[in-house]
Amino acid sequence: SGVRYQDLRGAPQFSAVQKKVSEITNNKLLVGHALKNDLAALLLSHPKHLIRDTAKYRPFQSANKKARKLQTLASELLGLDIQSGEHSSVEDARAALLLYKHSQTQWEKEMARKAAIALKNKKHPGGVAKGE
Repeated sequence: SGVRYQDLRGAPQFSAVQKKVSEITNNKLLVGHALKNDLAALLLSHPKHLIRDTAKYRPFQSANKKARKLQTLASELLGLDIQSGEHSSVEDARAALLLYKHSQTQWEKEMARKAAIALKNKKHPGGVAKGE
């Protein structure tokens, strides 16, 4: 994580940080890489429709649908060299946000398409509307 023991001296209690993160992210788009790990560490959840995870975005995955390293994505898609020294969560967050912005238009079109399908299936379970 890049966090060292000395970084935690005088740090706020976990519960205070957890509450603050929950408040800040409430009803907000959450962008990152492998967010499942960060959310698990904070014992938090977030609505799926408000998550943009660069590890889960299909166009960023390998041919066998495996998540690719953030370092690889940043290098190949953005021409950025990250994680070459000490791990920096700030550098990772910036890279994930730049990756999202790089593909934002197509990503949001895909999210809208999935939302429309989900809404249609909710209105018409089984995928067939009455009278069709």
